[in-house]
Amino acid sequence: MRRVLLSTAAMFLLPSISVSAADLGIPRMPIAAEVSARGFSWTGVYAGLHAGYGFANTSISVPGIVGFSGLGSNGWQVGGKIGADYQFAQRWVIGGLVEGNLSGIDTVISLAGNSVKLSADRRWAVRGRLGFLITPETMLYATGGWSQGHITASGFGGSAGLTTSGWQIGGGIETRLAGNWFMHAEYIHTYSNSIGQFAPVSIKPTLGTARLGLSYRFGLGAAEQYQAFAAPRRADWSGFYAGVQGGYGFGNTTLAVPGLFSFRGIGSQGLFGGVLGGYDHQFAGTNIVAGIEADAGISTVRTTLNVAGFGASIGSDWNAGVRGRLGYVIGGSVMPYLSAGYGWTHVNISLPGASAGWMSSGLQLGAGVETMLTANLALRAEYIHQFGTSRELVAPLTAKIDSGRARVGLTWKFGGEGAAVTARY
Repeated sequence: MRRVLLSTAAMFLLPSISVSAADLGIPRMPIAAEVSARGFSWTGVYAGLHAGYGFANTSISVPGIVGFSGLGSNGWQVGGKIGADYQFAQRWVIGGLVEGNLSGIDTVISLAGNSVKLSADRRWAVRGRLGFLITPETMLYATGGWSQGHITASGFGGSAGLTTSGWQIGGGIETRLAGNWFMHAEYIHTYSNSIGQFAPVSIKPTLGTARLGLSYRFGLGAAEQYQAFAAPRRADWSGFYAGVQGGYGFGNTTLAVPGLFSFRGIGSQGLFGGVLGGYDHQFAGTNIVAGIEADAGISTVRTTLNVAGFGASIGSDWNAGVRGRLGYVIGGSVMPYLSAGYGWTHVNISLPGASAGWMSSGLQLGAGVETMLTANLALRAEYIHQFGTSRELVAPLTAKIDSGRARVGLTWKFGGEGAAVTARY
């Protein structure tokens, strides 16, 4: 009888004990995660627009005699694309696209009031791409395909056109903004074949463009949908962070004698890498994040000239920058942002038996997308442009270096409260 009474009492007391424990703030053990909701499918057709900035570097050589690596140009690019994706697994997407672009990526030589301009004015491409979903609504992707472009040479009252073609490779990140609207940030690198009209002179342009785009996906959710998975997010983006960064960069040097001559320019390209760190503050009750960051790195961005055994080079060997940035957090896990600040680049000139260096500095502007891989580890893709200031080399000759860097970075965000929408109690 005593056992029956105790059992009966326990049945009535246990619920109240549980409630009291919750009221006292004693944590409860989570039940195994249950992910039953289905996300949308990336399968479907899309169309969109993009805009960005690009550099070209054209190598000119006669085998065994002369080699110059290059002739530089830079400028804007705008375009549009249409494509289709197929989601073939929970986190994998494959697709293809066709795009067309207009651009003002050019080289200008001016002398005593006359000018000659080489301009990469239009280009089309067809590419495939393979993507991996970091979250159900954010995709990292690699892309590759074939491209054909047109270059116009104009001056002294006339013009002529050339066609270039070659392979493209690139990568980027795409994320859902709202509804059927998506944003992407990407870098596309074009390797053109040698222009054959001038044999034995070899002329090979290389083009790099960083751009942001907006696209609309038709019939979103109509295809088979895969089960949603845990999406790492951060409840508060405030705090310090530190990490590493690296990528590919271009430079273009303008030489000028004021009022007489200007040449834009001497092109350079290469790899770079380094470290970065900073602090972000998310304003309470909003998705707005403001912060400040600094970076520093080493670089192989340079150009070379070889003439009958004589060799010379000019390029950057290290750089640093300080920028503020302003971002908007989407869903706790993705943040598009803009940045602005000031940068320094150390330039080195190497000649047989001699070398010299100087500091080039100027305004930096940038844009990118950052996404959380875990509650503390973040991945970013961004473009940083530095507008150089003019410097006198040998009076009255001046030089000004503009540069662009497309890069990815991994940062660790210290502290903060992370969350993943997977567990229930």
